[in-house]
Amino acid sequence: MISFPLLEQGFYINLNWLGQLVRIIIDGVGIVGAGIIVFALILKAITTPFDIYQRVKMRKQNLIMEQMKPELEKLQKQYANDKQTYSMKMLELQKKNGYSMLGACLPMILSFVILIVAITAFQSYAQYANLSTYAEMAKAYNAEVLQYAVDGKDFHYLQEGAEADELVITPERFTGTDAYGNPSFTEDGVVYSLLEEDGIRRMQVESADENKYLGYRYNLDPAGFSRNYFLNTDRLRQNEEIWAKIQEKIGEGKTEEAACREYFQQLGSAASAHVFRNEKSPSFLWVKNVWYPDVSYNHPVQEYNSFRNTFSSGVHMPDGSEKSIGEVLDEDDYNLLTADLAEEKEEPNGYFIMIIISIGLMVLSQFIMMRSSKTANQYQTVDGQGAVTQKMMMVIMPVMFAVFGFLWSAAFTIYNIISSAISIVVTVVTNLIIGKIFNKKEEAALKERYTRTVPWKKDGEEKGGKKKK
Repeated sequence: MISFPLLEQGFYINLNWLGQLVRIIIDGVGIVGAGIIVFALILKAITTPFDIYQRVKMRKQNLIMEQMKPELEKLQKQYANDKQTYSMKMLELQKKNGYSMLGACLPMILSFVILIVAITAFQSYAQYANLSTYAEMAKAYNAEVLQYAVDGKDFHYLQEGAEADELVITPERFTGTDAYGNPSFTEDGVVYSLLEEDGIRRMQVESADENKYLGYRYNLDPAGFSRNYFLNTDRLRQNEEIWAKIQEKIGEGKTEEAACREYFQQLGSAASAHVFRNEKSPSFLWVKNVWYPDVSYNHPVQEYNSFRNTFSSGVHMPDGSEKSIGEVLDEDDYNLLTADLAEEKEEPNGYFIMIIISIGLMVLSQFIMMRSSKTANQYQTVDGQGAVTQKMMMVIMPVMFAVFGFLWSAAFTIYNIISSAISIVVTVVTNLIIGKIFNKKEEAALKERYTRTVPWKKDGEEKGGKKKK
């Protein structure tokens, strides 16, 4: 009898209510990439009203800034060498004319807070989804192997104060002995044998069906209950087809024990690979695994150490306990799950395409924003440093998103692409609509600035447009 351990299954990463909401959205769609897009659209639908309000406020502030432009130019010349005084005079002028950036900044701050909270939940879900794929793979691995296992009952001794049931063991149950002289009985085609060693009593369970090669033992002490599976090599020898394949492995230099175990492990590995490629496929478009970056030097299935380092939180078990990822899936177990995924361990996970698109959209977004607030940036400082800062942001923001793309998952990059694309569309459309609304006001402001009106003519006009005689 050869020991044959199964894999842990049913493990998961706990999600807070926001993470659960993300899970419902993405899992509800069914396709990982499409679910991420729907999530991005919902989040943008929440933040877009704040973005529109911000752009309306900014356009109003730009109108006031245009009206203050001549005075600001004078102040810049007057205090060209005194930045502190210029800033103070500029603030006084802005206050006098009702100019305030706070109104435009508050919606942006609120949108940013919503974004940070949502992204935190999204990143948490990314870890959850990645691990859940491997949990489903472990479940498929065990299910495939257990096709060849006995399906028995868990008998127990009657505990003090407990009520008797049909699974209570009594001496009368053991009506015979097994091949080794242990007390045994047969029920529903399953043979139960009582083993006792060093004062520890265990039940050995095997099927009367010779095609069930896996049996198991369990501790009869309720506090230490666990199943330990084993392979019956005598039964394996009776199946000529299976034993021929095992003999091939033995011919390759493996021991009989290793060859028998490897045969069934390969069956489980094939089942887990099917789950990864089909039932829980994490691919989207050209990216093979959206929970890793869209880069060619990364692979859809990573080496164990890289996989383990992906998870920052503890793993929860079905019984409510918490373990580290290494306790749940050690390197040997991970290699068993991914044994049939050799291609996924070698091929590129992506080709940098999403990262490039994300950077391009961010540059375009920053350019549009810079054009929208050109006047305000020009006069924020005496030397026009505000405009220089805005130009620097055109470099800093794309670089920052490039770093995100290389370090974080492709799923997050998909979110960035959708979010940036929507922001650009909203900005352009909003600017066009607001532009029509405010054009007349801006034209009136320009006429008032550059048209000289004779005082007596202005004062002498009557309500009907007639002059006083």
